[in-house]
Amino acid sequence: MLWSRKSLNQRSTDTSARGGGKSGPLTAIRQFCLECQGASGRAVRACADRHCPLWEWRLASLPDESCPAPEAEAGLQALRAIRRQCMLCAGDREEVRACATRETCALWRYRFGVRPQTYKLVRRRFFAPKPLSLL
Repeated sequence: MLWSRKSLNQRSTDTSARGGGKSGPLTAIRQFCLECQGASGRAVRACADRHCPLWEWRLASLPDESCPAPEAEAGLQALRAIRRQCMLCAGDREEVRACATRETCALWRYRFGVRPQTYKLVRRRFFAPKPLSLL
C-alpha cells in the first residue's frame, strides 16, 4: 500500500488527539517502556511489573488501546505517573532535579510532573524581578 500525505497527516492527528504525538507524555512513557523491555513491543504488552508507576500507561499511546484515565485527566495523570517513576529511580526531589540522564531517558523532560512549557513559565515567574516597594 502506498502512503499518501493525507493518510500520514490523518494518522498523526489521531495520535495527537490522545495526548500522544511525537513529544507527548504518553509517547515518552511508551518509549521508556520499550527501552526497559529491550525494544520489544510484545514484551511491553506482556510486562509483569505491576508495581511500576507506568505499568497501566504502557499501552495508552497505541490507537487500539484504552486510556486508564478519562480523556480530560489523562495528560495530568500520565505526568503524575512519570513523576512517581522519576522519584523511584532517583530517590528524592534533589536527585530528580539534578538528574543527568538528559540524553538517555525518555521521561527526562517530564520529570517534574508538569509539561516543559508549564515548568518554564513558572520558573520565569518565580525568578522575575520583583517590584520594589518603598514604605
